[in-house]
Amino acid sequence: MRIPSRKYTAPAATTGNLDTVVAGGNGAGATLLAQTVTPGTLSALFVVDAETSTITIAAKWQVSDDGLTWYDVAGTPNNAADVVLATGTGGADAAVTRVVPAPAPVHGWRYIRAVARVGVTTGAAVDTFSIAYRYLAQ
Repeated sequence: MRIPSRKYTAPAATTGNLDTVVAGGNGAGATLLAQTVTPGTLSALFVVDAETSTITIAAKWQVSDDGLTWYDVAGTPNNAADVVLATGTGGADAAVTRVVPAPAPVHGWRYIRAVARVGVTTGAAVDTFSIAYRYLAQ
């Protein structure tokens, strides 16, 4: 028996800078409608460049029922902390590229998005992010 193939989906990346984003704020990726994503297949390709001294940029997943109010999703059950991707040194820091899988609970909500979370200090125009999703469509 042949299993029908599902469509591999890779929407365009959302890019931006973290200029004036305070610690605890986000640079948000695109919003996905959860019903269009096959559970267990969603990940985000993050490319971040932390240039401001002491700034941290972490990968975070968020969910929403209305697309307006967003809730942070804890990481894996044994590690609820954000995944820090990069820390700025104030010098010419290299960009960091990582794939971050979505945790299973995101599929119980209507909307899903990944965000680049700023930590420690306020971001500047030189602190940049790119978030691109990969998943199998429903």
